[in-house]
Amino acid sequence: MLQRIRAVSLVLSLLVLVVPTSLHAQTPAESRDERATVQSIDRMYEQDGNPQAVFTATLDDGSTVTVDTGNSYTEGLRYDISPGDRVVLQLLPNADGTYSAYLSDVVRTWPILILAILFCAVVVGIGLWRGWFALIGLAFTFGALFLFALPQILAGKDPVWTAAIACVAILAVNMHLAHGFSRRTAAAFGATVIGVVLAAVIGKLSIAFAHLSGLASEEAAFLFWQEHLAPTGILLAGIMLGACGVLDDIAITQSETIAELKEANPNLNRKELFIRGMRIGRHHIASTVNTLVLAYVGASLPLFLLFLAAPNVTFESFINSEGVAEEIIRTLAGTFALMLTVPIATWLATVVSVPQKPTS
Repeated sequence: MLQRIRAVSLVLSLLVLVVPTSLHAQTPAESRDERATVQSIDRMYEQDGNPQAVFTATLDDGSTVTVDTGNSYTEGLRYDISPGDRVVLQLLPNADGTYSAYLSDVVRTWPILILAILFCAVVVGIGLWRGWFALIGLAFTFGALFLFALPQILAGKDPVWTAAIACVAILAVNMHLAHGFSRRTAAAFGATVIGVVLAAVIGKLSIAFAHLSGLASEEAAFLFWQEHLAPTGILLAGIMLGACGVLDDIAITQSETIAELKEANPNLNRKELFIRGMRIGRHHIASTVNTLVLAYVGASLPLFLLFLAAPNVTFESFINSEGVAEEIIRTLAGTFALMLTVPIATWLATVVSVPQKPTS
């Protein structure tokens, strides 16, 4: 039953990607997308129990078109559309030279831009100069991902090595920008790089041990069929990138903790610093593990609901399905790396905080 659900879901998703609507497939080479403004909602109705609407919109060139969403989305209108909203219409040519308009999407540029501006304002307002540096680092992260890592993977480069290079570059820039150039930052950076390597090793072993193909998601299957990308490599690269941020957080926390302990009591030796730092690190592990699990569950909530909604699904069949198993392995690999990074980061921080006494 679960295999059939996955197969049907995969086919439907690929159809949505390749053919957004049945009418869109008629003359794809001659169609074009145009932005328009909704002028009025002319009629609301139901089609097969799903809400639909007929509305009038004005294109940016000043021409007016009438759109029936029932011709665009057979499963029902996806968006709450009101007069004044900006939408994306797909225009298909007719034999008489006119165009038929179909709702393709809504324009989200301004809401995203406003939320991004508010986000930046809060980061700078609370973080001050560190907030500015964090935003610069965030811009570098986007650049490293969208200008380097993703294009390189699409070009056929090894996803794991590409992700590793991107992770090291992102960590090197962000950690030193946000926390300054110091021995404690260098120690945290070294620990985080080791953690990323551990995540890669543990992830690779776990993927092989659990017999994961990397094709559990529709997106991965589409990339494999269309772009011929190695699915397990994409899965492992995702594990590394996902673990990178949380490893950064815990390594910096442990490094700063050791530095504060040493400043509060300069007489502490390496062993005492390590023991006290690990006490704090264990608390951090306990909270971060829960955070990781909730983050992955939240990101995969529709998948979990889909399987649990299927009739006669047992717990064993639920966790055995590849889509769910993939998320479990992703969580466990990242958490393993996280737990191992705590003592590594703590030890490196103690090394740079307490210089080795010269032997007589």
